[in-house]
Amino acid sequence: MKVHIEYVFETEQIAYRFLNTAAYFDAEALVVKLGRNDHHVKVTYQYADGDFDHTASDLDDLARELGGEEAA
Repeated sequence: MKVHIEYVFETEQIAYRFLNTAAYFDAEALVVKLGRNDHHVKVTYQYADGDFDHTASDLDDLARELGGEEAA
């Protein structure tokens, strides 16, 4: 199952910091790129079958640390 999550941040600089950090997460078929604009980051990855996949939780935690949240 493919997972798609988009996050929004207060500034472009913070969005890029999230993008550059999230790009090194250990997730199958991970793609991290700018979303709707330079304040949004879109993350796509393949959910790990058979195990609990904590990637979404880790992404949420990182976004929260940087003052971001999931885009509506």
